[in-house]
Amino acid sequence: MSHELGAIVDLGSNSVRLVIYRQSSQGTQQEIDNLKQTVRLSSHLGDDGRIDEAGIKVALRVLEQFCQLCRAYGVTHITGIATQAVRMAVNREEVLKRIYEATGIPFRVVSGEEEARYGYLAVVNSLAMEEGVTVDIGGGSTEITVFRGRRLVRADSIPYGAVSLTREFLRSDLPSMKDMKNLDRVIQRELDRRPWLTGLGFPVIGMGGTARSLARIHQRRRHYPLLILHGYEMWPTEVTAILDMVRSMPIAKRRNINGLSADRADIITAGLAMLDQILKRVGTSRFIISNKGLRDGVLMEQVLHIRGQELLPDTLMYSIENVHDQFGLNRDHAFHVWELADQLLTAMVKHGLVVASEEHRRWLQVAALLHDIGRAISIYNTSKHTFYLLLQIPLFGVSHRDRVMAAAIAAFKSTKQIQTYLSMYQEFFDEEDIPAIAQLGVILRLVRAFDRTETGAVTGLDLQPDGRVWKLIVKARQPLGIELDLALEWTKKCRKVFQREIRLEVDDLDRAARI
Repeated sequence: MSHELGAIVDLGSNSVRLVIYRQSSQGTQQEIDNLKQTVRLSSHLGDDGRIDEAGIKVALRVLEQFCQLCRAYGVTHITGIATQAVRMAVNREEVLKRIYEATGIPFRVVSGEEEARYGYLAVVNSLAMEEGVTVDIGGGSTEITVFRGRRLVRADSIPYGAVSLTREFLRSDLPSMKDMKNLDRVIQRELDRRPWLTGLGFPVIGMGGTARSLARIHQRRRHYPLLILHGYEMWPTEVTAILDMVRSMPIAKRRNINGLSADRADIITAGLAMLDQILKRVGTSRFIISNKGLRDGVLMEQVLHIRGQELLPDTLMYSIENVHDQFGLNRDHAFHVWELADQLLTAMVKHGLVVASEEHRRWLQVAALLHDIGRAISIYNTSKHTFYLLLQIPLFGVSHRDRVMAAAIAAFKSTKQIQTYLSMYQEFFDEEDIPAIAQLGVILRLVRAFDRTETGAVTGLDLQPDGRVWKLIVKARQPLGIELDLALEWTKKCRKVFQREIRLEVDDLDRAARI
């Protein structure tokens, strides 16, 4: 599988962002580096509609630095995307010409609707959602889409963002009630022009710096144990509460808010005001953070083109495919372990040995497909490494609870050990989840033993009751050696966890041996 390095540069109204990524011929991608510089390009738009010389120079300086980093990595191609500030500038052709002459990057100015569509592509291909409203509050504009059945229904752009709203309505250090009313009035006027938003009731997915800052503030305030923004959920009333907090503070005090970067302290109030009004207009009960946005949508468009798809059919499987590629995991082995684990779980459910929901099956699937990831760090303490990595890697289409439970199952060695690992993550599980983790963890360990040589020697599993003893029928295409010895060790754990003795019976095509 061939790989090449590419880069996306997003020249926005508030900041310039660079993403360097590795892409395979099969469409898998991994971010290699991610850099952001605040330039406030929209603040350099004069009353004559031109980006002034100071704005051009600061953008050029940052872009030249980004090109230096790309050269150091050996990036083969750079895609440049420019949004609202350049979109509005009457001298945009001059700006783009000077950028190209200095950097060699041909920037494409996307329309507001295109920008919104890219945000939609990023969301529906990284979150398991059938319907929703995406909101991307940038520096100079706010992009909104509506989707149903994962299909784009509407895309629109409001010509106001966190920087432009602040510049026009919140010029004082501490906004007055009059300032906030004027701000709310212009936002409401823009939303009135989009009646299709009113009362939709769909989940709202927030992208961009305002949404990410909001989530970080909320996570720090509640001491959230996972440092993951993507898929994080908040109540809309919590958004209103944080807006009320920040707008009551002068900028110097806002800079001390845990989770809020200093360079966003002056514009966070306007961004949150826009988000708060949209949440109320939609009438939603769910607000979800997406750490994926415009740049990811551009990258996803490339992936979909390579794979010949309109949308990813399974976001979780795509992200696992990326992880396999990134960590050099044996994909055939991982899927074979999952196949055996699924067979054994199905047989246990059929005979009433366990009770498993679709949620349990999803945990086991993720754990089985990624159970070897800790070995990428070291063959020692792999359980600990596996648990840590499953809480950090990009996994799409699963909740934060799913991630924690899958990590516990993949890292399972004993109930006591896994309770120690989970001690920091108690908000994600109840005590009744612990027996389920133990059962699924033992199943995974047992079937992993059956493919320890990664040769696919065991082709299938079945379970048959035989009085108080359960026979595990092991179908093999060759005589088993180390697989059988390792599996026998885990049948002892099965006896403890399932309160039943499980005896192995091997069928290796020509003979059946009772062990």
